[in-house]
Amino acid sequence: MLHRGQKVEKIVRRSGYPLTRLASKLGISRNTLYNRFENPNLGYRFIMEVGNVIHYDFTTDFPHMKEELEQMHDVPLQMVDRETIEILQAESKYIQLLEKYVKLLSILAKLANYNTLTTLKKEILTFIEQEEKIAPNPWLSV
Repeated sequence: MLHRGQKVEKIVRRSGYPLTRLASKLGISRNTLYNRFENPNLGYRFIMEVGNVIHYDFTTDFPHMKEELEQMHDVPLQMVDRETIEILQAESKYIQLLEKYVKLLSILAKLANYNTLTTLKKEILTFIEQEEKIAPNPWLSV
């Protein structure tokens, strides 16, 4: 079974948030961050600060965290509610999906150009034109 530090590290790594950036946002070095991940009794305040940076609600993983922080009168100022965190996570996933979509379209367009697949190229261009009529995308250029 994973201890607190290991759980937090696993969640941070799964989130894809760069550890160097996380350490910087927390005002600590990357080595200090790694050392904190090794702590089986990692403090809930630190865990909450990590959650605020990566937009993750650790109270689902540590149910007693919120009560313990409130009892200690040590609740972080920027405690984000669960709904906001879920919205930010969905937004992040949506942006990643859009980036993959744009990359895929770019690859398909290049393949069509290199292989002179005129039918495929026409279909891609028609699809892009239709999408731009619905929601113009300044990032999409072929």
